[in-house]
Amino acid sequence: MSIESWRARFPEISTGDRIHLNNCSVGPIPETGLEAADAFKRSLVEEINPWEAWLETVDEAVERFAELINADVDEVAIMTSATQAISGVASAFDFDERDEVVTSDLDFPTVPHVWHAHESRGATVRYAESGDRHHVPAEAYIEELSDRTQLVCTAHAYPFTGGLLDVEPVADAVHDRGGYLFLDAYQSAGIVPIDVKAQNIDMLTAGSPKFLLGGPGMAFLYVDRDVANELEPTARGWFGVKDRFDFPLRDPEYAPGTRRFEMGTPPVPSAFTANAGLETLLEYGIENVRERVVETSGHLIEAAEARGYSVATPRDDERRAGVVNVQVENPDATLEALHERNVKVSGRNGGIRAGVHFFNTESEMDAFVDVLDDVTNPR
Repeated sequence: MSIESWRARFPEISTGDRIHLNNCSVGPIPETGLEAADAFKRSLVEEINPWEAWLETVDEAVERFAELINADVDEVAIMTSATQAISGVASAFDFDERDEVVTSDLDFPTVPHVWHAHESRGATVRYAESGDRHHVPAEAYIEELSDRTQLVCTAHAYPFTGGLLDVEPVADAVHDRGGYLFLDAYQSAGIVPIDVKAQNIDMLTAGSPKFLLGGPGMAFLYVDRDVANELEPTARGWFGVKDRFDFPLRDPEYAPGTRRFEMGTPPVPSAFTANAGLETLLEYGIENVRERVVETSGHLIEAAEARGYSVATPRDDERRAGVVNVQVENPDATLEALHERNVKVSGRNGGIRAGVHFFNTESEMDAFVDVLDDVTNPR
């Protein structure tokens, strides 16, 4: 099937009027996702008891996400955000003997914010430094580890630069010290192949709004089954207990596996659209997605640099996810001008952040750079 056939599945980009490069913030919804949203709305008025169909859709989304990262279904829980996922995991730890949590200076703020909140309980937050402000080498994390390290909790792909973590050496190093690896995969899931078993990832969170093409409101938490069954989160709710529909009040037993981290009623409307986005990605194939994203983002870097722009993104294909950050002198004014020209991007980290997905084309990269050059160097 041609890439144009795949583009036709996305109403927002199929008209050809917009250059959609904001996949790192809000990815487009496929037509099947819009249809799923309508199906949810109809269920509100047509079904006498819609809960059976609603929870079936939630479970389908869990199954598809588990397939995407090579996890088992009972190792994935439904969340609403990375913040909720990380907070739930953090609630299961004490910091008496192991107080250190290692993150990086390129992480999205929610990651260190959660752990700083636990400093009152004894946590110590340490930062691996990027140096070039594009990518954090594995060695920088390893240097921060000690026998007091509880977790490395950091981005799989850095949100403002597109740099990609070298997972295996960090996983090996933190495991050698008796700690865990927890990845924020919001900027990698959907465009970078993830195998939680092969890569020895203990915990991972990702969400539907961005490269998973499912719209806002839905997030996932993976925790290795053996690890999950050892943890007892104090942030808990009725969906995180065994036999939830028996509605136990006294001495509720944790649900087996990662579902113990679930809180209250799941984000049902978001499950419908998230399901459609995951189905689209699995149909196209994550390895195929990765190949296209690497090629197209590489073309964008070359095109931008050929016009004299500095790019705050790794050039090495192995160190790059889907974000390309093109540095400009006045990001706010440039972003406004690009939006006026129907170019959908975001402003971050002193530049214009473009998030490339599989349906983007090299001709779109050239068109974006043409418009960028036009608004930053008016003639």
